[in-house]
Amino acid sequence: MAVIKIALYQKNLHKRFTLDEIIKVQQSKAQFLLLPEGFPHLFQSVSPIDGAKHEKEYQDHLLEISEKFSGVILGGSHYRKNENGKLVSALPIVQSLVLVDFYEKKTPSTTIDVGVASGSTESIFIMGGLRFGLLLGEDLNNDSIWSEFQKENIEIIFHLDATNPNKSYEEDLSFYESLAKEKNIHLVRVCGPSEGKPARSLYASPSGINWKVGKLEEDKEVFKTLSVNVMRSYLL
Repeated sequence: MAVIKIALYQKNLHKRFTLDEIIKVQQSKAQFLLLPEGFPHLFQSVSPIDGAKHEKEYQDHLLEISEKFSGVILGGSHYRKNENGKLVSALPIVQSLVLVDFYEKKTPSTTIDVGVASGSTESIFIMGGLRFGLLLGEDLNNDSIWSEFQKENIEIIFHLDATNPNKSYEEDLSFYESLAKEKNIHLVRVCGPSEGKPARSLYASPSGINWKVGKLEEDKEVFKTLSVNVMRSYLL
């Protein structure tokens, strides 16, 4: 069994990291930093295609964090045109000042991701000595991804998400608790407050909800370092 330190930042999607916040992340000595879907949305873009124009600015901010934090940054998401020229919602993966890879959202939102194509990247990655699965937003409901996770015996999954305001706090907790038990997985979810929308970051495992943002913290920025015990996935 190995203990993985995972830092998650329930960060406002429109606010840059300050130097003090970057130092806080650095001092956590975590192996992973998770940022919410849509971070860093530093520009008020009117559409995904417009947002893609700011790809470099988004990535530069993640590299700025990486100057101090040596772990793996699963850096939220932004719109970009991939190598095939398709507009996708992409999750940049950064480590040691290098943009290592992207995970592309497979299940674009019909209301928010207008004109965005389904991604074609792998959903399983090996970094920081850990084999893990990635889900971005609505990918949580994609059966083909879950089939892949099950086939490959993935033990820990990171879900970078935006909270559905139509679900109550209690409904969200109950759903993730049941899902982690049903799939026998560790599921770490990170969200970001934005424009009045709640954020409900949490960590669910087969034994239940191990940590959650309090009901009075849904509209706040929250930094948390988790210690997750994994058995099958850690590569020595």
